[in-house]
Amino acid sequence: YLYSSQCLLDAWKIESSAAATGESASLLNGGSSRRRIMLSYPELAYRAMGPVGEQMVKLGIALMQSGVCLTYLIFVPHNLYTSVLHMFGVNISTDYWLIVMIVMQIPLSWIRDIRKLTPTNFLANALILYGLLTCLVFAFDQAARANPNVGPAESLELQLIHLSPLRSQWYLFIGFSVLMFEGSITLLVPLQEAVHTEEDRKKFPNVYGWVISSVIVFYTIFAVSNWMAFGNSVNTVLTTSLPPSHLATSVQLAYSIAIIFTFPLQNFPSLEIACKTVSTQLSERGCMNISKQSYVLQRNLIASISILVLAAIAFSTMNSLAKVVSLMGSLLGCPIAYVFPPIIHTQLAKDISPWRRAGNHIVAGLGVIAMVFASIITIVTWNGTASGG
Repeated sequence: YLYSSQCLLDAWKIESSAAATGESASLLNGGSSRRRIMLSYPELAYRAMGPVGEQMVKLGIALMQSGVCLTYLIFVPHNLYTSVLHMFGVNISTDYWLIVMIVMQIPLSWIRDIRKLTPTNFLANALILYGLLTCLVFAFDQAARANPNVGPAESLELQLIHLSPLRSQWYLFIGFSVLMFEGSITLLVPLQEAVHTEEDRKKFPNVYGWVISSVIVFYTIFAVSNWMAFGNSVNTVLTTSLPPSHLATSVQLAYSIAIIFTFPLQNFPSLEIACKTVSTQLSERGCMNISKQSYVLQRNLIASISILVLAAIAFSTMNSLAKVVSLMGSLLGCPIAYVFPPIIHTQLAKDISPWRRAGNHIVAGLGVIAMVFASIITIVTWNGTASGG
């Protein structure tokens, strides 16, 4: 992933420098001279592979963001089901909680000014941080008490040494791993573009690499800690595996509220792409001469339909969250994260060394292999052990 993201940053550097000198590295195959002020992932794809490449990247981003929202529509009902069952002893089906999510998310998706989501997103981040830290506390406490005949430190060491073997569905790890960075690769170029001073722009790739490496380290520690604590009995929705208590319930509620608030932000990119695509198609067919109010109604209709479609898919896959996440990551995430960035860099770089070109081809090829292998095996084994938690 770090190599692939570096390819995208190098492609940005090439096109950014070309814009400064009035030249473009994107004139391939008699390409267009279209120029834009702001560079983005789809724009780099356009300059490297033309309109088809741009549309493929846009479609991939839209579908991947929608896939993340789909996992939210499965995750929250499971959390709320467990929380209410513990607090009140009432068994309310996850299907009813899915309806609650629909009722809440449809009006929230009508928000067109993304700045209005800033306060709720800040609160969501705070709740997620609380949930992560509390889950770590639960994990270490559980692992420390797993061996009552020895002390906490020795118990932790024993749990780490004798980790439960991986289950047969280890291949799901590929899609899971890719989807962890679903927002990072798409925001990489806009973040680099937004850095103000030239000096800071030069520092950004190194800072970004350290940040991503730190995130990977934290994910690894978090995963191993919970693996030590819960073993193979852990549910895909980790919060439903926590020992029943008021603290565990608070974590489940915190995560549910956080996801309810972040859902509109996650859905925003795919919604914007869908709305602009529809508007462009209508305009090209001479059907687009509508007022601002009509456009708002059109956007709200598209938003509502998209959420209903995602909800229908969530209803049919409610007990297969692991498979859904794996399929989204492998089928959609692998091309966006591993395949397109090296191809874009190879196409835009004029003086690329043979070793770098070979490295780009290898990474892109591995991305394709991972996509095909993980997607096919996930689909083939879909009706195996349910892993929704």
